[in-house]
Amino acid sequence: MSTTQPIAELTRRRVIKQFSLCTAASIIGGKLWTGRVLASIGTGGNAGVIKIKLSDYPALQSDYGSVQFKFNNGTVGTYYPFTLTRAPGDVFHAVDTRCTHEGTVVGPYSGGSSGFMECPNHFSQFDIAGKVKPDQAATSDLACYATSFNSSTGVISVEVPALYTSISTVSVQSTTATTIRLRLQFRTLNSSFTYRVQYQQTLTDAPTFAQFFTSAVGTNPISQIAGNSGTRTVFVDATGTTGFFAVALMVTPY
Repeated sequence: MSTTQPIAELTRRRVIKQFSLCTAASIIGGKLWTGRVLASIGTGGNAGVIKIKLSDYPALQSDYGSVQFKFNNGTVGTYYPFTLTRAPGDVFHAVDTRCTHEGTVVGPYSGGSSGFMECPNHFSQFDIAGKVKPDQAATSDLACYATSFNSSTGVISVEVPALYTSISTVSVQSTTATTIRLRLQFRTLNSSFTYRVQYQQTLTDAPTFAQFFTSAVGTNPISQIAGNSGTRTVFVDATGTTGFFAVALMVTPY
């Protein structure tokens, strides 16, 4: 696509193709996550890949360091916080904190090589990988998430099932001499989850948060929107000849 072509001359087909050719996964970089959500086509599967930059979390730079992350304000329901703990040999364990006894949030790992994660309710203990110790109130292990570590980039990837939030529809809503208003539709979780829109002029640029509208003719932009357990529709204004939008699901340390 020519970078000198006026935006008004872009056709509907070419704009949508520009989205469907892109995929992206950004690093948390201090407390946010963007999943693989940049495309008008589905990427397959239901796992969201959370990418955590090791240097942002000092606790994870030492063996047996442990950090908990939560999805917005939700601690019960669809998603509990998850605990990420570093084991020797650059191995990382990510476990769901929902206690298998009565659903209480299990605490982070502590105690070094002989440590454990403990439920504050009935004091059930789990090892670094989420396996329940003998003779506990809980009788089964914590759910585990697949993890991988790229030592060259210092990025830990955690796969969280059923966190798929791909943009399902991209279409041109309206055009002017300088702007194309795009309609983005994407699946969301419930109202305890917050979503924002990110923009990159090229895939090598650092993403920035973009304001968006909730109606095709909206004039008062907003910067975030809650999930509705269904499909959300938002409208963004594209002002360059190239550019890529993504949906960001907010994740914060617990």
